[in-house]
Amino acid sequence: MPQGSGSEPNCLRCPSTALRQLPGEPPQTIAFLQCPACLRHYAQKVGGPLTYRWGHPISLALYGVLFTTEPLAEAQRIADVLRQDRTPEELALFVEEIELELTHPTQQVRDILDNRSPEAACREFLAAVARDLASPVDATHPPRT
Repeated sequence: MPQGSGSEPNCLRCPSTALRQLPGEPPQTIAFLQCPACLRHYAQKVGGPLTYRWGHPISLALYGVLFTTEPLAEAQRIADVLRQDRTPEELALFVEEIELELTHPTQQVRDILDNRSPEAACREFLAAVARDLASPVDATHPPRT
């Protein structure tokens, strides 16, 4: 996104809606944006792609495997961590957002946090996390803490 041009990118989910720049870091380094229609938040580093901003369910899932090259092995652990202190409604939103990105890709998810893993590995990991979050927790095997 060229800074100072007044031309904001469009939402990745609402393609006909221009994003609004939010206050934050100096726009010379990173721009924080929000869609006025769906209210999703985005970030865009200068010269970089538009991605979901930190705090989006996908960013929170990927954070736990930021430095691993084989994230799939961590999917159950990350799902257990994400379950902590979240309501069933919040977990349903996590699953919905992850599944939406997997079925209708809008970005290279590894770019959200500059994950070391290849894109395919990140997506496979996210699919496993979504499956785990969508599965009921077995009372005899509660989530690990």
